[in-house]
Order: sequence, then C-alpha cells, then structure tokens
Amino acid sequence: MKQLLSLALVALLFTACGQKQDGEQTDAGEVMTVSQLLESPDQYLGKEITLEGTVTHVCKHGGRRVHITDLEPNVKIRIEAPEEMAAFARELEGSDIVVRCILRETRIDAADLDEWEAEIREEWEAELREGMEYENHDHATPSAIAECEENDGHVEPQGLDAVNAKREELKASGKPYLSNWYADAVSYEMKDGSSAPVATEEAADEDEHQGH
Repeated sequence: MKQLLSLALVALLFTACGQKQDGEQTDAGEVMTVSQLLESPDQYLGKEITLEGTVTHVCKHGGRRVHITDLEPNVKIRIEAPEEMAAFARELEGSDIVVRCILRETRIDAADLDEWEAEIREEWEAELREGMEYENHDHATPSAIAECEENDGHVEPQGLDAVNAKREELKASGKPYLSNWYADAVSYEMKDGSSAPVATEEAADEDEHQGH
C-alpha cells in the first residue's frame, strides 16, 4: 500500500512539473499589445517579451528607433535598435509588426525636474546677456526639442510649461518618480508574414545630411 502511494505521489509530481513548464513556455511566447504591456509593465522589466503594433514613427536620423502603437487607444512605446542590429527602414511606417524586445525603464523624479528647470533658466539668462529679445520665454529648448522628437513629432508643452506639466503628473501619480518605458529590440517581423523592408545605406546617409 505504501509503495502504491509513493508511486502515485511521484506520478503527481511529474504531472505538476510538466504543467508548469507548459505554462512557462506559453507565457514566454505570449504576444501582447502595447496597452496590455503598460497595464502592468513592472513585472516585465528587464525581460524578453513579444509585442505587436502599428509602426507610427521611424526616426529620420539613422532609423535607430521606432514607435509602435495600439491605434484604437493611441498608446505607444519606443523601440530602440541596438548597435549590432540593422536600422529600421522608413518603409516600415504604417505597417503592423511583431517585435521581440527587452523592456527598459528610465525614471524622472523631483530632482530631475529641478535640474531641467535650472537648465531652462540658465539658457534664458545666457541669451538675455547676449541682448536677445523675447516675445515668449517658454520657447523651445534643446531638452524640449528632444522630448518632442521622442513623442513622434507631436507638439508637446515646452519650457517651464513642460516642467510644470511633469510636476503635476508626478504629484498625481502618488509615486516618487515617473516611469518612461521603452524597449531594446532583439528581432522583429511583419505581422502578415511578408518580408521586412531593409534600411539602405543611401537612406541613412540622406537622413544624416538632413540632420545637419
């Protein structure tokens, strides 16, 4: 009787282990939308995940980043191409792709916002010392321009307006920092199974010259 019980327990353990492995494989290969990811991104930080979405922006300066978006809720995330990976082709814009990537996070806290505000004020003072006249002190700064580029070219608050907007967002979050989520690409493919366009050296050179 004891021997039969022991055999039954061993069989149960093997069955349970097999079920757990199957579940892990399913989770690892699960394809998520950007919206699904951003509902609880913390659990995926630093892990390889699979995302699908529409390419709504390809960086025009070298093709090293794209934005993929859930069009209906208009939720997006930035995907970076590491140095060892080919640049994204501009022809990807408007296409649906599936990306294997590793989720990353940058954080903005109150000290970062203080530093950003100080930089803006220093720029104002430097330009005022040079005798430049202002119609509006909340003009575009290098930081604001960079932020605008990462937001797919959409017009965003600039200067102190941008800083104050982030302060309000930080206060409303109830956390000591704001998270900015992006991902490093591992590989990608077209959702419909067609061949992915390849970025050409000529296009990269053209983008680089336009950036000067």
